[in-house]
Amino acid sequence: MEKIKPLVLIVDDNSTNIDLLVNTLKKDYRLGVAKNGQKALDYTEKHLPDLILLDIMMPGMNGYEVCGRLKTATRTKDIPVIFITAMTETAHKTRAFEAGALDYITKPFHTAEVKARVKTHLSLKKAREHEIYIASKIQKTLLLGQPPRDINGIQIAQLTIPSQKVDGDFYDFFKINNQCFDLVVGDVMGKGIPAALLGAAIKSHFLRVLNELIRLTDKKEFPDPEKIISSVHSSMIDQLEDIETFVTLCYARFDMAKYLLSFVDCGHMRTIHFHADSNRCSLLRGVNMPLGFPEQEPFKQTLVSFQPGDLFVFYSDGLTEAKNQDGVLYGEKRLVDFVQKNAIMESKELINIIRKDVVAFSQSDIFDDDLTCVLVGIEKKSTSQALSDKAKLEIKNDLTELARVRDFVRNFCEGIPGFPLDNNRINLIELAVTEVTANIIKHAYGEHTGERIQINALLLDDKIVLQFYDWGKAFDPKSVPLPVFDGSQSGGFGLHIISHTVDEVVYSRDKKGRNCASLEIKL
Repeated sequence: MEKIKPLVLIVDDNSTNIDLLVNTLKKDYRLGVAKNGQKALDYTEKHLPDLILLDIMMPGMNGYEVCGRLKTATRTKDIPVIFITAMTETAHKTRAFEAGALDYITKPFHTAEVKARVKTHLSLKKAREHEIYIASKIQKTLLLGQPPRDINGIQIAQLTIPSQKVDGDFYDFFKINNQCFDLVVGDVMGKGIPAALLGAAIKSHFLRVLNELIRLTDKKEFPDPEKIISSVHSSMIDQLEDIETFVTLCYARFDMAKYLLSFVDCGHMRTIHFHADSNRCSLLRGVNMPLGFPEQEPFKQTLVSFQPGDLFVFYSDGLTEAKNQDGVLYGEKRLVDFVQKNAIMESKELINIIRKDVVAFSQSDIFDDDLTCVLVGIEKKSTSQALSDKAKLEIKNDLTELARVRDFVRNFCEGIPGFPLDNNRINLIELAVTEVTANIIKHAYGEHTGERIQINALLLDDKIVLQFYDWGKAFDPKSVPLPVFDGSQSGGFGLHIISHTVDEVVYSRDKKGRNCASLEIKL
């Protein structure tokens, strides 16, 4: 595949100068020509040349004005401009550089000098583009986390539009259980690869701190957001001070069992909270300084309750600071009004139209800063929804399957929206289902292996029903002796454990020869 040559635009009102430059450069580059300032702007907007050779003195719009306009437009501001002119005074050169030029060649020029300078600036441009590419890869692979897919009652949508100079925007998700997860959205002060790498390092610190804090509590509880932030800040303050930078972020925990948001805001953009009951938005902001500021007060978290239908919008300053052609910012108020007007939409649909609105406002899909936005929508409770939910698992009659059964039941219990079953109660339910399954495996099929056991989990209005089906020998619980606690016999303990850890147990066998052990747990 033939390599595409760089495109160089020559802007000069003198045909002789144009011909000389064309003959000098045509072997190595694709060339465009414009004989006045307006045609140069039109050509640049349409073709986006890799470099521009620009005369100063031209009829109508002069070179200074052309360069100034190019440098104020997001799409064209990074195109290298070399002035090539007969004006040799220092004041002219100073004005050219103030307008945004990267280099200045005086006429009459030497063709070798023109070739060398064009080649140098195109090489520098290529190096900058490679840096942007690498930073973009860092962002996609290290800075942007994937949301949990199995949290009941929420919708999560995220949007990232990289700028031409990748920043340190990052976000990540940490799942606690099927009803609770953490979200961190942050922005590192600075640009390019250093900011991107620091963002990746901060994400790594969060994971390390989480693991360490959980280990210290013997996995009995998940640390509060304020404890997590304090530990991350303590572990990174020296490095942040050494490189003289800071990080704004918001760390938010969504607890779907309690319908409660716990968040620690550290100088980040104010989170938008849309309230479905009033159809209004409020702005959430904490009282903490950004990470990297020394001698901080203890980090404090804020608690906010939410309801079905509510929506939370987390975003970076790249969104609200997007500019239109007149330099006007998109702004927080416009974003709040737009969210309030369209919050009824699904999160993924809403985030797409937020993008379209920002692009339409800016009249460009290229921005000065990374644009990051994460939506967390709380699903409405449908009145037409069935009163029960269900799940199914099928296993073989093998004791190695017990772990799968426990995981299945725990995930089902933790996924019940609005009904918080504490961990101790779920542990007891796990114990009961382990005993039921083990009894079936040991006694129902005898020496036969590879036989199936079917488990149904049902969520009703006020209880959970767990049904265990097998096609083995009939089981009569009355034939099992009561347990004796003096150690004289070992039988009967399994049924005793089951009956004392759930609210009701029913054993039955249908006409097709299928056994069923049904456990009921009241909510």
